[in-house]
Amino acid sequence: MFEQTVDIERIEQLVNLFGNFDENIKRIEKKYGVAVTSHGSQIKIRGEATNVMNAVRTVNALIAMINKGEQITDQNVDYVAALVEDGEDGKISAVTDADCVCITSKGKPVKPKTVGQRHYVDAIKKNTITIGVGPAGTGKTYLAVACAVSAFRAKEVNRII
Repeated sequence: MFEQTVDIERIEQLVNLFGNFDENIKRIEKKYGVAVTSHGSQIKIRGEATNVMNAVRTVNALIAMINKGEQITDQNVDYVAALVEDGEDGKISAVTDADCVCITSKGKPVKPKTVGQRHYVDAIKKNTITIGVGPAGTGKTYLAVACAVSAFRAKEVNRII
């Protein structure tokens, strides 16, 4: 049995990391087969060595996202865990450093949530015409319209077709 400790700076980080009814931490526990407990400002992760190390990398990446102002969801946990398992944790910063594409009428920022979406938004900004191909429900149209609205508001284009 291997144990690793992660220090948490602020209670807000801990609350965001654990999620409603500890759903985010339960998801990490289930994903890696580890036990996660919190003691004050520390999180202890116990289990098999490789699983614990992956869980620690996932938790640290999620804390970095929290520090950038993200609200952690089950989608974030799954995405970060997949990147960690593939050894691509370096790509997480590409998503967390993503610029806000635009702000909705309700004040919610629209920004890419995955590395692929980040590349798509960058391509839209660089090229006159961009064709996005991929599975339904991955945010292609939503991000394209957000980029179009952003360009319209900045007077970079006269109209949206």
